[in-house]
Amino acid sequence: KRIPSVRLFIKLNHQIEKMPAPYPNKEATVMKGHSGPVQTVRFNSDGGYCLSGGVDKTIKLWNPHKAQLIKTYTGHGYPVNDICVSIDNSKFASCGGDRPVLYWDVATGRLIRKFKGHMGAVNSIKFNEDNSVIVTGSYDRTIKIWDCKSNSIEPIQVLDEAKDSVTSIFITDHEIISSSVDGGVRYYDIRSGYMSVDMLPHPITSMTLSHDKNCVLLSCLDNCVRLLDKSNGELLSEYKGSKQSQFKVDSTFSNDDAYVFSGSEDNTIYVWDLLDA
Repeated sequence: KRIPSVRLFIKLNHQIEKMPAPYPNKEATVMKGHSGPVQTVRFNSDGGYCLSGGVDKTIKLWNPHKAQLIKTYTGHGYPVNDICVSIDNSKFASCGGDRPVLYWDVATGRLIRKFKGHMGAVNSIKFNEDNSVIVTGSYDRTIKIWDCKSNSIEPIQVLDEAKDSVTSIFITDHEIISSSVDGGVRYYDIRSGYMSVDMLPHPITSMTLSHDKNCVLLSCLDNCVRLLDKSNGELLSEYKGSKQSQFKVDSTFSNDDAYVFSGSEDNTIYVWDLLDA
């Protein structure tokens, strides 16, 4: 019986695999322990540990450098969709198909709080910069904001401008940025209360912000990854070759923003030069 595992590696596509790669391109570690597909993997702030969430409803804490399973957290009743770790690495939050948002203590495994309010599966979760607030995006088309310091389990604010499932959330010091299956990338300015939106003609399944915070990278259900200028919504580039027409597929930047990485439905991770797509 094949045991589901977490694999940390990059397989290059045929267009660039003959070139010296200035990024990891070999399998480094295989961590086995989940009893079903793994939906999400997130490193802590210093890269020393990572958390994985699976269809088996569990979250696992690993030392990836030793391929060592440290702890298993149970509390979800459905598959785990996303995880975020606090900047001090002492807490994490998780979400999944069972609607509640779970807030955990890393060391003890104690469930600190179970936030309730979403009416559908929760797809994405992030802490703000000081870890006082959790923001979630859901299949119920809403973004909800939760206060970690309060004893309340109800959201302190609801953003409901999306017309379809909210697929990804990103937070800066003054903005909440979201993507949706309705093709919208929405920017909520926390200081002014103003919301702006860039619309694409394709469903968006994944969104992330470049490290310089100038560009937004989007995975779309037409087998294309797109790069937008965050300041004006201009389409800067399109990256093609990966297969993503049925499922949510993540894409991201390299640490220096020089390369774009994307998963694919053909079991490959694709890599493009940011400027030479």
